[in-house]
Amino acid sequence: MLTVDYAARRSIVEPDRLRRFFSARSIAVVGASPSSSWAQNLLNALELGGGVKDVRFVHPKYAEIFGKPTVPTLRDLGERVDMAYIMVGPNRVDSILEDAAAAGIKNAVVLASGYGETGADGRDRQSRLAQSAVELDLTVMGPNTIGFINAVDGIAPWAVATQSAPVAGPVGAVFESGSMARATYQFAQAHGVGSTLWASVGNSAVLTSLDVLDYLIEDENTRAIALFLETVREPDRLFELGTKALHAGKPIVVYKAGRSEEGMRSAMAHTGAMATDDAVVDAAFRQAGMVRVESIEELVATAGVFGYSPRLPYGRRMGVVTSSGGGCNIIADLAAVNSLALPAWQDDTSSKLAEHLPEFASILNPLDTTGFGHARARPRPTKAEDDLMEIAVDDAGIDFMFSMMTPLPDERPADSTFIESRMRIIGEIVAAAPVPVFLSSNTCLDVTPYARSLLSENNLFLLPGVDLAVTSLGHVTRWVEQRNSLPASTTGELPATATAEVAGSPTAPTWAEDEGRALLAAAGVPIVPARLVGSAPEAADAAVEFGGPVAMKICSRAIAHKSDVGGVVLGVEGAEAAAAAYDSITATVARSVPDADLRGVLVSPMREPGQELLVGVTVDPTFGPVLAVGLGGVWVEVLKDTSLRVLPVDAREVRRMLEELKGAALLRGARGSRPADLDALSEAIVAISRAALSVGPSLDTLEVNPLRINGSRVEALDVLVTTTVGEDA
Repeated sequence: MLTVDYAARRSIVEPDRLRRFFSARSIAVVGASPSSSWAQNLLNALELGGGVKDVRFVHPKYAEIFGKPTVPTLRDLGERVDMAYIMVGPNRVDSILEDAAAAGIKNAVVLASGYGETGADGRDRQSRLAQSAVELDLTVMGPNTIGFINAVDGIAPWAVATQSAPVAGPVGAVFESGSMARATYQFAQAHGVGSTLWASVGNSAVLTSLDVLDYLIEDENTRAIALFLETVREPDRLFELGTKALHAGKPIVVYKAGRSEEGMRSAMAHTGAMATDDAVVDAAFRQAGMVRVESIEELVATAGVFGYSPRLPYGRRMGVVTSSGGGCNIIADLAAVNSLALPAWQDDTSSKLAEHLPEFASILNPLDTTGFGHARARPRPTKAEDDLMEIAVDDAGIDFMFSMMTPLPDERPADSTFIESRMRIIGEIVAAAPVPVFLSSNTCLDVTPYARSLLSENNLFLLPGVDLAVTSLGHVTRWVEQRNSLPASTTGELPATATAEVAGSPTAPTWAEDEGRALLAAAGVPIVPARLVGSAPEAADAAVEFGGPVAMKICSRAIAHKSDVGGVVLGVEGAEAAAAAYDSITATVARSVPDADLRGVLVSPMREPGQELLVGVTVDPTFGPVLAVGLGGVWVEVLKDTSLRVLPVDAREVRRMLEELKGAALLRGARGSRPADLDALSEAIVAISRAALSVGPSLDTLEVNPLRINGSRVEALDVLVTTTVGEDA
């Protein structure tokens, strides 16, 4: 397979080149036949967009297509066009790209399939296409793509059926699936989410989803970005662009297709079960400053609320006013799921609200306006929820307001005075409110052109249904928290960590514990003292040296799980007991694992009880080394209470990991326990990650289990290191 020069490829897909690509005002359609539905869809989309006035046809067989004359090749066009939309089979694409370059054309969209998705031959064909594009200085979208819609400029080379003109708006979207790009575009159009750009990159031979993402981050019209990924091809660049977008204040909302089954990467350790493929992807997106969602509907709703909201909340305290008691219950449930608080109204707010409610009403948050509000005469064209929301937005105890709206009319009524006046007043309430206000429909209803005009004329956005609305608002608050926690200065990259490989590393898949201990010590990890002994008298001496009870463990590269073969004895006190324990351990292990090379027995002092963590690093096939931290015991095994990060990390990021744990209160001293020194603990975990990285590319798993914390004392008690060195290929 050909190797495409990365720097050369990047030069033809940089944002400046893409600005010209997505602004093509003249297009030559190559290879379209009169019976092609692709061609008919393309012409329809171009006509609905209205921004491309010059469409020409190229075909060696037909003299005329769709009532327009053709030329045999792109070289015969005479006057240069901005883009070639290529509708031929894969065997003819390369020659047409050569024609395009000869005709001075810089941009091409390739519809054809039969490339990387078809196997080895297709991958070779795709590599040749990419190499050709670089050599010809052509920006190519595809192959296997339906194209894009630039709604701002009305440029829509989009080869699938569409029924309406593009709705311009603040959301940019890029998809790695053509069918999902089409379906999601229709959903967005139906729910009033307008776009700057909606692009399907197909097989990404030249132009990738991350290239379009980079363009959208720099695009001045785009306020939020929707990203549909099938795979992560450039993880380092994903982090780079995530940080760039976070600093630019542009939320990236991502849907990742294909959740892998949970499985352990290393049968030797617990860490692999913690760091499953999908859990790593989830952590990586969060670490990159991106919002991960669970459905394409959630993708559209969340990107929509980010794009259309001039103000975002600076906290999780939500005030709610609705005209539905059942809706209040639903919202309360959804708020709990999405970690949104519903504080009680402050006294002055409650008093003002009570003036507009019957005596039987409960002044709660969420607030049900009751049926009384619908029967009461109003001095202006509003509904009860509008007037009460106007009061409640001034409550000093909330960070934002949320309200469900009754359905808007599909068509303009004969007398539109009430609805249009009401929407104007709601717009004024939202604009004047001291906190952001978010509105949703009760259910996921389509927004008709008339309803969309009511909203846009008053600078309002209607989230599609209460479920998507509250879920989206949960995403919004988390993203704001992450953006606000950015350090004052940052390089836009993951923290730098020393990664020099350890000299003289073992050449076996499983390291003996003394070798793992040496690795941790070299990286600055605090570790419980230990002495490797080779005889019963040496064990007795070590026990006397440490004083008090000791732990004794077999040390061998052949034995990862020592207790399974009788290789561990705890609470050994005195020289005589230590000598006897040595003899017992070695004899038992020799019977259980007769061929094992025994290096000796490790003797270390027992430690007082404390909180225990499992800290491990495993290697993800896409993102590389991944740090997993979890509270020990039942928290990891049963409750799956873990936090993940792609390495490297710094102490600040580790502190966030600890705060994410369900059992974080235990580290802070819950129920009278001694609080952990979280700064010392974070530094120790960073040192463990540094030790793992120092192993280099042969690392499989490094696990400290447990890392014990007792106040300011943090110590590793046991370590397991496995590598790919010495394994069969």
